[in-house]
Amino acid sequence: MLERRERLKLEDGRELRLLSALEVLEARREAEGLARGEAEAALCANACLLARALERGGQPVFADGGAALAGLSAREIGALAGRWAAFDRAEPLPRGRGGAAGRVKKSLEHAPYERLRWRVLQRFGALPTEERAKQMKARDYLWCALHLALDREEELARLCPACRSEEKTRSGARPAARSGQRRRRGRTRPLTRRGLNA
Repeated sequence: MLERRERLKLEDGRELRLLSALEVLEARREAEGLARGEAEAALCANACLLARALERGGQPVFADGGAALAGLSAREIGALAGRWAAFDRAEPLPRGRGGAAGRVKKSLEHAPYERLRWRVLQRFGALPTEERAKQMKARDYLWCALHLALDREEELARLCPACRSEEKTRSGARPAARSGQRRRRGRTRPLTRRGLNA
């Protein structure tokens, strides 16, 4: 049986600890009460997760998700939540039914910021190890995700009702417009807001 590390020590002396399923569920419920719309959901979810996972000297740094939102910047919340998700995924996994892939998939279900990052990187054909992706900040990912959603809404609005219904059924909730994918295929541009507007 492999030994599990329950805590990740950060450079400033704080620690990130793994959470139980109940704690993750409580964080998600708290986030639902804080968020005022889908655009705020990822940030609030990560803040509520950090309120439970981030500690100093064995004590929580923040009393709740609202305190974490008030005490940290969006960039700090995104970075810390990303480190927690990576730490959670890197835990040794017991062999058995489901395997590593099932554990990683389950952990990502509770990491909305990581899912948002993936959608943006996927849309622009970028890997997280690329320099252009490393330059991205949490607000850049949010900015891109919001515009992708708006692009999708505008594309659907131009369709007739029947075509719109068919397209929604066929493509689900994908934010990227296929026409936009065809126009930009093969082109590599920076993922920052300046690069996107160039």
